[in-house]
Amino acid sequence: MDTYDKGDKVISPNKPDISEKEIELIEKVAEKIIDSELEAPAVWLLQTIKPLTFIGGELAIFYLAAFLPFLDNKGYEFLDTFEKRKNIERLIKRVEHLHKEQARKNKTTQRPSIWSKLRNKLKSF
Repeated sequence: MDTYDKGDKVISPNKPDISEKEIELIEKVAEKIIDSELEAPAVWLLQTIKPLTFIGGELAIFYLAAFLPFLDNKGYEFLDTFEKRKNIERLIKRVEHLHKEQARKNKTTQRPSIWSKLRNKLKSF
């Protein structure tokens, strides 16, 4: 069966539940989090607020409505993207994935510490 009913929407493999703009925005935010080295606090905060994302998104639209026209469509796109729980979960998974990649890359390029150098010197005697 190609489609299945989830609530009031029919979801099919031909019609994904996420747009290309949402994917790009999630990727940009994840990269910013990784670049600022705030993976752990970001994941913790996202896990904490995930149950309230829809309410938070609606409140943000209400309180920021006067400022959103100055941001063109970017403000609305950001709020629409991150008021969905699935997208918050996607962001968490992407941050964790990028963090693991970065840790793996740093591990292979990392110079040996002073303690490992000392240990190697002592072993050579």
